[in-house]
Amino acid sequence: MRSDGPSLTARIVAVHRAALDRPSTPTGDPDADDRLCADLAQGFGDSGDDVFDWVSARTRFFDDEVLAALDRGVGQIVILGAGYDGRGLRLHTPGVTFFEVDHPHTQVDKRERLDRLAVSGAGITFAAHDLATGGLSPALAGAGHDAARPSLFIAEGLLRYLPEATIHEVLHATRERSAPGSRFALTFSTREPDAVVSAEAATRETLLGDLGEHVLTVPPKATALQWLADAGWQPEVVADVATRLRSDGDGRLLIRTTLPG
Repeated sequence: MRSDGPSLTARIVAVHRAALDRPSTPTGDPDADDRLCADLAQGFGDSGDDVFDWVSARTRFFDDEVLAALDRGVGQIVILGAGYDGRGLRLHTPGVTFFEVDHPHTQVDKRERLDRLAVSGAGITFAAHDLATGGLSPALAGAGHDAARPSLFIAEGLLRYLPEATIHEVLHATRERSAPGSRFALTFSTREPDAVVSAEAATRETLLGDLGEHVLTVPPKATALQWLADAGWQPEVVADVATRLRSDGDGRLLIRTTLPG
C-alpha cells in the first residue's frame, strides 16, 4: 500500500465507478458520491476495459452485500481500505455508522475533497489507520466500533497489497470483533502454484510497484479459503471474476463469509 501519498488505485476504482448505474437508499445522497467520483476523474486517463469489468463486478457485489446488511438491521458497516468509497453517502441510513478505515494520506485527500464539494459526512466515521502495520482491532475500538453489535466488514481490493502476516491479523481481528449476525465480504486475488503469469499481469504488477502500491500476497485459492477458515470465518465463493477475463491461472474471488454455526 502506498505510504507517501493518496492511493492511486483507489482513485482509479472511483473513476470507473462513475460510469456505473448503482443503487441508493431513500435517505442516501447518490449525487454526492457522483460528484466525488467526477472530481476524482478530472485529469485522469483511462486504465482499460479489464479493470472496468473487474471493478464493475465487484462494485455490484459489495453494493448488494451492504443493502442486504441494511435489510437485516446491521448498524455497523466497516470498510477496510476504504479509499474513495462512496457507499456511506449513497447508502446512508439513519442509525447506521459507516466506519472507513484507510491510510491517513488517502483519508486527508478524500476529506478535503468532500469539504470542497460541500458534501456532508453524516453517518461516516473516518478511522485513519495504516492497515499494513497491523493493530486493526484497537484502531476500530478507538473509532467507536462496538464489538458487541453485528457488523458487516468489507475488504474490497485490499488484501493483495498487504503482507501475509497482516492479512492473518485482519482476518482474526474482524472475527474477534464480530457479534452474532456479523458477516465479512471480501475480494481475494489468487494464483495457483503452476500458473504461468501472463506478460500482461506481470506488467500490471510492475506498474503498480512503480506507483508505490506493490502486490505482496497472492496465494492459491485453497490457501486463501483456508486462511479464512483458520480465522473462524465460513467462506463462500460467490464468483471468480477472472474466469471470465483471462485463463492464466489467476483468480479474482468475490467471497461472502459468515460465522460458523
